Amino acid sequence: MRKSLLLFFSIILIMAGCDTKQNTNDKVMEIINRKVYTVASIDSISSLIKSSDDLTKEQVNSLRMEVGDFIREYAEHLCDSLNDRLNDPALTPQETRELLTAINNMSEPSDETGVGVFKVEGYVTYDISPIFIADIFRDYLNEAEYEFAQIEQQEMESPSNIDAEVTISYQEVADRLWRCERLMTSDSINEDLKISLKPYINTYMIIMIYGADNTPAFDWDTHMMSQDVKDAILNYISEHPESECTAVLKEYVTILEKSRYYESHATRAFYFNYLRNN
Repeated sequence: MRKSLLLFFSIILIMAGCDTKQNTNDKVMEIINRKVYTVASIDSISSLIKSSDDLTKEQVNSLRMEVGDFIREYAEHLCDSLNDRLNDPALTPQETRELLTAINNMSEPSDETGVGVFKVEGYVTYDISPIFIADIFRDYLNEAEYEFAQIEQQEMESPSNIDAEVTISYQEVADRLWRCERLMTSDSINEDLKISLKPYINTYMIIMIYGADNTPAFDWDTHMMSQDVKDAILNYISEHPESECTAVLKEYVTILEKSRYYESHATRAFYFNYLRNN
């Protein structure tokens, strides 16, 4: 009888141990499934994951999407609340000014939620910090995965183009392109991450080749390539001679040299061909 009791309690302890090992994912999903979109909920999710060591790679991949969606829902609820408040006809001018000041103070992503809100054309919208979500899962991410989050964060904080206008220097575009190219050949990158990274490479290559609709690489009047663009291209080729993007840019330079760096049918054809193939 005593042996049977010992065996029974041993089985109970083993089962309890197994439940504990599988508990982080279940606890996080329990919070997410409650759909209570608050700062406290995000903090609880973050704390659970950061203090855990039992999540599998599959669970991490799934939870990153689930947590991202949860924070997005929180951000949308927050913006809906602020928009409803702004559109309240009973709001006094003083209350409106105070509310707009509060919104301006929320433009930087919050340390608690990763959400920043801002007003665009009379409407409050939001950004979510990629690095905030990556930091929640930092102990489970390899270097390539975390580096990609940093690339996303950089583009969010300082976009390379806004409303068809290049907003950073061409040298900065080239630096970002190289960062992406270097990551693409990293030992720790996987195929899914390569697919996610490719649009960033294409964006920076398009800027290097064409610029943007409102800030073209070629002067509006003279049709000569901007010196900043030319320098960025030639420097890239010189500094990264073995890269795949350099091979493409070399082809482009061959065409540019024939036109003496003026826009031509051949330069436009090269650009549209790149768009078709990428």
